[in-house]
Amino acid sequence: GGFGTVNAQTAWLPVLRMLKVQPWFGGAFRLSKAASAFDDDGRLADDVQREQLRAFLAGFAAFCCCETQR
Repeated sequence: GGFGTVNAQTAWLPVLRMLKVQPWFGGAFRLSKAASAFDDDGRLADDVQREQLRAFLAGFAAFCCCETQR
């Protein structure tokens, strides 16, 4: 389905907690129908989705930077 992996990812949360993994819950990026979301050059065709992905990755990068300093 369009968001079939969402439930699978949620199912991993108890495992990650048991392993004391420091997950990042600071954002989400969902891309439905990914097979048709990219142009011929492999870029996201939709400007709004591209900006959402950029913001998501910036947040994740900031989280990774802070986690490595602990």
